[in-house]
Amino acid sequence: MTSPRLLLLVGLGLSTLTSAACGSTSPTKPSAPSSDFASQFDSLWNTFDREYSYFVHKQIDWSALRSAYRPRATAAADQTAFIAVVREMLGQLHDMHVVIRDPSGSTIPTYEPQWFVNWDRSVWQQYIARAGWTQGQNDWGYGSFDGVPYFAFGSWGANSISSADFDAALERFRNAPAIILDVRMNPGGIDSLAFEIAGRFTPVPVVFGSVRFRNGPSHNDFGPATMRTLNPRGPWQYTGNVLVLIGRRCASSNESFIAALGQLPHVTLVGDRTAGSTGNPGTFPLANGWSYTVSRWIEYTADNQPIEDAGISPDVIVTAGPGDFAMGRDPVLEWALKALGQSRSEGARYH
Repeated sequence: MTSPRLLLLVGLGLSTLTSAACGSTSPTKPSAPSSDFASQFDSLWNTFDREYSYFVHKQIDWSALRSAYRPRATAAADQTAFIAVVREMLGQLHDMHVVIRDPSGSTIPTYEPQWFVNWDRSVWQQYIARAGWTQGQNDWGYGSFDGVPYFAFGSWGANSISSADFDAALERFRNAPAIILDVRMNPGGIDSLAFEIAGRFTPVPVVFGSVRFRNGPSHNDFGPATMRTLNPRGPWQYTGNVLVLIGRRCASSNESFIAALGQLPHVTLVGDRTAGSTGNPGTFPLANGWSYTVSRWIEYTADNQPIEDAGISPDVIVTAGPGDFAMGRDPVLEWALKALGQSRSEGARYH
């Protein structure tokens, strides 16, 4: 499964603050409803009722939400007020892949969790300043801390990184005993690109999870599980010790990337739990150029646990707080550098 995925949060470019664009898929091309608010609301509600994948998982009473919000939506003074009511209703789903887009294409989130993120851009810049940093195409780059190769990936967007550029960088560190991959700042992008990078780290195919798509009128109607497999890529694969730094900003295709690497015996996940947001959304129209997205699958880890809401746990929890960053410290990166320094001298492993 290599479909594009919604880029959930504002992309924090490693060289700029621009975001990498990545749209959701459109399984059908239904016509937009008429512009009256009753038609718009009923079209949206019926589309979610037919397509949305997480009603049972999230224990959502969709009919009750219709009763609560339809009178307010149909009585809205204008389109802006109508959208505000719809956004409030969709916010009850607690789904970061459910968004509204205005006629200009700007994204309006319906749910924004207030987690502490274990990565701070300004502090991070102070660290890479001493790592001989090489900036990649856009949202990635690499350096070396006292001989420890370090890669950071800001997104899996199509304009963020190419597999060929990564391959050239990885070639420089072919004989390194250990590598750090930092994806704490990465909110997602395109599955296929993420797996191209991950494929450089596995010498054999590895099943790392599965997905099931909603496929019927009942909220619990799903098709058969489609297994997800990470395949080797490139002329050689790196099998030395790999630390992958993760946290609450990691979502969508980046969680798939983390789930895949987490199945490899030489990889250790370090940091905080991931966001728990994966949906493979489709895009559907409202009137007057507005549209919205609907999550259509459930993604599972290798042990058949849904990623949505739960996230992926690190193998090693490293706590970080606002006070650390206020003092210019990055505890997660510090832990990784210390651990790999010990592993070079003592042969330690952390998985």
